[in-house]
Amino acid sequence: MRIFYLFAAFVATLFVGCSSGDSQSEEHASELIFSSTVITVGAEGGPAEVVYFETSADSGLTIEATTTSEWISNITVEDKIKFDVEANDTPAQRLAVIDVVYGSNVYNLAVQQEGITEESETKIIIPQRKVEVTATGGTFDLFYSVSGSMASVTPEVSASADWITIDSVDASKVVFTVDKNVASAERKASITLSCDDVTAKTTIVQSGSTDTVVLLADTTTPHVGEPVTFTVVYGSEDITSKSGIYDYYTHQEIPNPMTFDEVGERAFYAEHEGVRSKVLSVNVISASAPDFPADNDPESYDFKYRMLLIEHTGTECPYCPYMMESLKIVEENPSYNDCFNLAVAHSYNSSDPATSSVAYTVRYYYQKTLKVLTGFPTLTFNYQYPDSAGSNISYIYRHLDTLKKEKQSAAVAVAAKIDGDKIIVSASLKSKEARHYKFNIFLLEDNIYGSQSNAYESWMNIHHNAIRDSYSVLSNSDITGSEWGYISAESTSSKVFEMAIPNTVIRRSELKVLVVIAAQDSQYNNKYEVVNTTMCKLGASVPFEYVD
Repeated sequence: MRIFYLFAAFVATLFVGCSSGDSQSEEHASELIFSSTVITVGAEGGPAEVVYFETSADSGLTIEATTTSEWISNITVEDKIKFDVEANDTPAQRLAVIDVVYGSNVYNLAVQQEGITEESETKIIIPQRKVEVTATGGTFDLFYSVSGSMASVTPEVSASADWITIDSVDASKVVFTVDKNVASAERKASITLSCDDVTAKTTIVQSGSTDTVVLLADTTTPHVGEPVTFTVVYGSEDITSKSGIYDYYTHQEIPNPMTFDEVGERAFYAEHEGVRSKVLSVNVISASAPDFPADNDPESYDFKYRMLLIEHTGTECPYCPYMMESLKIVEENPSYNDCFNLAVAHSYNSSDPATSSVAYTVRYYYQKTLKVLTGFPTLTFNYQYPDSAGSNISYIYRHLDTLKKEKQSAAVAVAAKIDGDKIIVSASLKSKEARHYKFNIFLLEDNIYGSQSNAYESWMNIHHNAIRDSYSVLSNSDITGSEWGYISAESTSSKVFEMAIPNTVIRRSELKVLVVIAAQDSQYNNKYEVVNTTMCKLGASVPFEYVD
């Protein structure tokens, strides 16, 4: 006990005599206050710290901390003063001083370390109680020491998780390897060192990965009989040979490469070390499907925007010729004729040769659900726009000006053809943003003769862009179409669609398709609103339209 009293007296004397310099200027009147000026550390050593704060936060003074004691190392000053203490393998206590310089003030922190006791004569000391590892993993060193009667014994080492491998153990160091973490979640495990009944443990914390497992295919639109080769990547690493590829619906592993013998859409995912990729869709198309239009600017995502206009009319509508004349003027105006695509719903009278059941469904949607169609003729804009126009051309221009955009973030490229009694449409949707899309394909017909009531020019008896059918099943409450699905940011999704030619069509040579894509729009309570449209005649193709 006598030695202890002398030791304590030395600490007290240290702080009485060395707490600060002789004077300080008013300019640097700030001082440091510590949570403790005596830090007690056990014989096993390890990391230690002391909290401080400045009485003046804007003093502009720096803080430096140093020591002459060899058993204290790695001193850092941030929001705390932190340092590492080596293990004390002797029974004697020991003392060190950390000098903290703050302007003209010098503060002394005493580090008091206990000696080993007879009751715990053998100790395993691991200075690094936590090892933080990145998701990529790798090989690491863990240093340790054994004190007491077992000091010459190499401890047994084990890991609590199979993603940690103990490579080697020598008299002072454990070498271990951490596998790559492909999951996004952080994971923890421990390494335990043991000698007889004495153990010590350190925690291994591995961060989650920001990379993901991705399933790719050399083509997502193969023809029947064409093989598809899949690749699985993680970051920049090809992990195909270490992964499984599965059918999304049956969860059965598939061969790679794989050849498809039926037309249709298939879905697959990859799995690596328990982590799944996102689903990859493969749209198997018939050999007669038209080729997808080439992308003339693959790096661009600034598309021309064409809104959807629907003219509601009929051959027995006496005022509809005025709308026909107004739209003819708009279509010939170079300032407006490239900002929309027009479809015409003949739903005023059932005797109209250009009418169809789809035209009536479209009418009832705008009339009963959106409530913007209150008479004939009426011009509606997109799917959710809460206004419409009559034949007054100034009102038409006003609505076009409201909806016009310099560019759009998504578009659809289209190729279409007749194959027997059906129409095949190859469409590619390219999106700058990650979004969920819906689509519809309207089948339109040109040059339909129908005597127009109150026509005052002969061309008014020839009707164009008449809605004859729809790929999607529409209803009076929803005409936004079918699910295209989720598309990742800055990517392109390609699909092939087939639709029968209805027997109401008069001349197949006058057919064309209008493809409309839609996405949720916060302006309209997240209802699906038109994003873009593309018009394509059968036997032709229309590539992505980019802004100049």
